[in-house]
Amino acid sequence: MKKFFYVVFVNNKIVDFIGSTFLSVLVPPIVGLYYGTLDIWGDDWGWVKNYKSLHEMLFAFLASFTFIILFLKGISESFKGRIAKRYEVLLEALIVLFNGLVKKKRDRFLQKAKDLKPKEDAFKRITQPQDQLEHVLDGTKRFLIDGLGIDQKNIGITIMQGFPREKRWWYALKCDAQKQHTKARDLMEGDSTAKYCFEQGDSLFIPDLRKGVKEGVFFESNRSKKTGTGSIFCKPVRVSVSDVEYVYIFTIAVYGQYLCTPYDENECRACEKILDEIADRVELELYLHSMKQYRESGGKAA
Repeated sequence: MKKFFYVVFVNNKIVDFIGSTFLSVLVPPIVGLYYGTLDIWGDDWGWVKNYKSLHEMLFAFLASFTFIILFLKGISESFKGRIAKRYEVLLEALIVLFNGLVKKKRDRFLQKAKDLKPKEDAFKRITQPQDQLEHVLDGTKRFLIDGLGIDQKNIGITIMQGFPREKRWWYALKCDAQKQHTKARDLMEGDSTAKYCFEQGDSLFIPDLRKGVKEGVFFESNRSKKTGTGSIFCKPVRVSVSDVEYVYIFTIAVYGQYLCTPYDENECRACEKILDEIADRVELELYLHSMKQYRESGGKAA
C-alpha cells in the first residue's frame, strides 16, 4: 500500500508535471480567462451562446479537472514535505555522527598529549583503535535511530575478522554484545552477503532482504525469516601489514524495517553513499587496529 501511494503521489511523471512551474503559471490564467468570458460575454458572443451545450461540458470538465489537479498537488506536496523533513533530520544526524567521531579522537589526543614523555611511544599512547571502533559502531547505531527512525532492537552492527586460509572467522566487535548473531563461520560458508562481498572485494547494499534471498546473496537466519523485511550493508576490508593480511567485514543489518524506501532508486543510491561514508571511517580505524595488532603480536597472525 505504501508503495502504491508513493508511486501515485510522489514518484510519478504525471504528478511532477502537475507540480511543474509551466502548469502552475500558464494554466490558471487561461482557465480564469475562459470562466470570465463565459460569465461576462456569454450572452453576447455567438461562439459562446450558440454552443451552450458544448461550453457546459467544457466548464464541467475544467471544473472537475481543476479539483483533481489541486487534490493531487496537495497530497503530493504533503508527501514531499514529509520527505524533505526526513532529509533535514537525516542530515543533522549525519553531521552529529561525523562531528562526534572527530571530537572523540581530538579529545583523546589532547588528553594524552599533556602527559606524553619525551622518549615515550606516541603511537602507542594516543592510538586506541579498539576504543574508536566501538565509538564508531555506537555512533552509527545512534545515527540509524535518530536519522532514519530505525528501532534500536532491529539493528545489528558487527565487524567480523578472519583468516580465510585457515577458515577461521569470528566477531571482533558487536554493537550490542548481548545480541545473538548467526555464527561468523556459518555466514562465510553459506550464501551470505558477507561472503559475497568478501569474494567480490567490494561493498554491497541490499535495500530489501527479500531480493537478496532471491539472488542468493543473503543468508536467512531465524530472525530474518520471522521478520521477512529488512536491509543490509556489507563492506570487506583487507589490510596488509608487512607479510600479514588482516581481513574484516563490516556489516549493518536491519530487520523488520527498511533503511530506505526500497522502490525509490534515488533514495537507495543516496542511502548507499551515506553507508559507504560511514564504512570508510570504519576502514580507517581498522588500518590502525591492524597495525597495532601486528606490533603487539610481534609480527605474527593472531
